[in-house]
Amino acid sequence: MKMLYSVNLLGLVGVSLWLAGCASNPATGGVDFVLMSEESEIELGETSHEQVLKQFRVYPDPDLQDYVNSIGQRLASVSERPNLKWTFTLVDDDAVNAFAIPGGFVYITRGMMAYLNSEAELAAVIGHEIGHVTGRHAVRQDSKNKVVGAVSTAASVATGTGGAGDLTNMFGGVLLSGYGRGMELEADSLGARYLAKTDYPPQSMLEVIDILKRREQFELERARLEGREPRVYHGWFASHPDNDTRLSEAIDAASEVGFGSPDMIRRDEYLKRINGLLWGKSAAGGVIRGNKLYHAGLRMKITFPEGWRVESAQSAIVSHSPGDQATLHVRSLPMPRDGTSPEQFMRGKLGLENLEDGKALTIAGKPAYIAIAERAPSPYGPRPVRTAVIFDQRKGKAFVFSGAGRKDLSKIAADREFISTIFSFDDLKRNERPLTRPIAVRVIEIGPGTTIEVLARRSALSGYVEQQLRLLNDLGPHDQPATGQLFKVIE
Repeated sequence: MKMLYSVNLLGLVGVSLWLAGCASNPATGGVDFVLMSEESEIELGETSHEQVLKQFRVYPDPDLQDYVNSIGQRLASVSERPNLKWTFTLVDDDAVNAFAIPGGFVYITRGMMAYLNSEAELAAVIGHEIGHVTGRHAVRQDSKNKVVGAVSTAASVATGTGGAGDLTNMFGGVLLSGYGRGMELEADSLGARYLAKTDYPPQSMLEVIDILKRREQFELERARLEGREPRVYHGWFASHPDNDTRLSEAIDAASEVGFGSPDMIRRDEYLKRINGLLWGKSAAGGVIRGNKLYHAGLRMKITFPEGWRVESAQSAIVSHSPGDQATLHVRSLPMPRDGTSPEQFMRGKLGLENLEDGKALTIAGKPAYIAIAERAPSPYGPRPVRTAVIFDQRKGKAFVFSGAGRKDLSKIAADREFISTIFSFDDLKRNERPLTRPIAVRVIEIGPGTTIEVLARRSALSGYVEQQLRLLNDLGPHDQPATGQLFKVIE
C-alpha cells in the first residue's frame, strides 16, 4: 500500500509540474516545459551577472568592448527576443570560451577572440550564445532539475528516505560541458539564422566549429604528451561529430533567409581591432618568454629547464617536466625582520625539520639555504623534496623553491634541473624591464619571403610554436602566409 501511495504521489507531482510549466518557446515556437516566468528569468540573469563579474574581470579595453557589444546588439535585434536588455561582455580570461546566462547576458573571453580570424566568426560565436538565451536553454535545464528535485523530495516524503541532494544549480555544469547535442544544435541553428538576417554568411558558424575542433585536437594531444588534463571549450563544437549532417542542414536552412555578404566577413577589420589583445595568463604573476620568467612586481627573473611547462599565477609559479614526472613550485612569502636566518625560516616557518645535505650560501648576492627535506608534502604525496629559501632583504621577501618527482621514493631524479633553476634566480636588470611587458597578439603584414619558421623563431610562445601560429591563423599543417596578408603573431 505504501508503494502504491509513493507511485501516485510521484505521478501527481510530475503531472502538476508539467501542467504548470508548459510554455511556448519564443525562438522555436514549440512547447517547452519551464517553471520560470520571463520576469523571473531576467531577475535571475541580473543576479547571476553580478556573480560572473566577481569571478571574471572585464577586459580593460573600452573600444574592443564597444566592438563586441555593437555586433551582439545587432544580432540580438533580429532575434525573437529583441526586447531583452542585452549585455555583451568581453572578459579578461585566457580560456577559449564563450557562454550565456538567462535574461540576455552573453560573455566571450579574450582567449576565444585570439583564435577567431574575422568579424563574421565573432558574430557566429555571439549568435550561438544568443541562441541559448532566446531558446531559454538555461531555463529549460533549470526546470528539468527542479522536477528531479521535486520528485526526489516527494520520494523522500513517501518512503522516509533522505533527499537526493541539491540538483537545482543550472549553471555549474552546463557552462563547462555544454547543454547537450540537442540544445547546442538548436543554438547553432538560431545563431545561423541571426547571421543571415544581418548579412553575415551563415557558413561562418561552420568555420568557427572547424577552428575550435582543430584547436581541441591540438590541446588533447599536447596534454597527453605533457601528462596533464586538457583545457578544452565547454562543449559547443565537441557536441558535433565530423561532417555533422544535422548541422549542415541547420546552416542550409538559415541560408534560405540569406547567404550573407562577402563584405560582411571583415577579416582585416577584425584583425586590426584585436591588435594588442593580451595573450596568456595575467602579467600580475609574471611574464613567461620561452623558458624564462620575468616578474615586474617582484623585480626578479628565473630560468627553467628547456622543455618544461611553466605556469604563473599571483600566488605561485609552477613548472612541470615533460610528462609531468617532476614539478618545481616557486612562491614568495614575507621575510621576517627579526634576524631569522634562511635555515631557521625553513625549519620554523616551513616546518621542515628532517633536512639533509643542508648548506648556507649566497644566490644572486642574497643569503640562502638549500637542502633536501627527507619526507615532505608534494603534489605527488610525501617524498624527498629539494627545498631552497632565498632572502631578498630589499624587497622583504623570502623566495621558496620546492621540487619533487612522481617516482622519487629515496632520491630526487630531477635534482640537477631543480638546482640549476634555483641558482638561476636573479634580480631583474634595467634593460630587461621591457621583457615584463605583457605578451600580446600583434598583427603584422607579411613581407616577401616571411615564413612560419621565421616567425616562430622570434615568437614569445613556448612549445609547439609553429603549430600554435598555424592554429591562430587558420593555416593548414604545410601552408605558409601570403605576402601582404595580415597575420597574428605573439610577442
